[in-house]
Amino acid sequence: MNDCITCKRYEESLKKNKALACYEADYYTPGMVSYCRPQMMWLIEWLPVIEDGDWPPDPKETGYTEPAVQTTRSSRAHFENAAQVAAEVTARLARTGKDGETLVHLIQSGLSDYQRLPPSALNALNYISGWRRKKDSYSRWGYDQRRKSENIRIRKT
Repeated sequence: MNDCITCKRYEESLKKNKALACYEADYYTPGMVSYCRPQMMWLIEWLPVIEDGDWPPDPKETGYTEPAVQTTRSSRAHFENAAQVAAEVTARLARTGKDGETLVHLIQSGLSDYQRLPPSALNALNYISGWRRKKDSYSRWGYDQRRKSENIRIRKT
């Protein structure tokens, strides 16, 4: 997936010899979330759980805890990170209207390959993805994207 190759966090992880590949991960901690496409699809899949204030369980956890190990305490409530991420994802989806609703329905119905999304849902996914929210409205952003692709086609001929 091209997203991770151009991601600054991915480049930094390669320098540390710890390749971070979002599209290969099956779990993200709140600190790992950078709202790229693979993460947004995962967050939408788990959105009902996250909106309830819980973070999805790590599938690699065994459930074993060492009794003598001290845990660190946080100044945040246990549900705060989940609530903040859920609010951000929900706010981004709200700006996409029906296309966002279609995206949520497809992902929560089990579609996990973004390349198989219909064009309207793929546009919504591209709009909501990225470290920051888009400044333009969804319709304006879509118009600009179509103009860019038309200009590229004209230059190639």
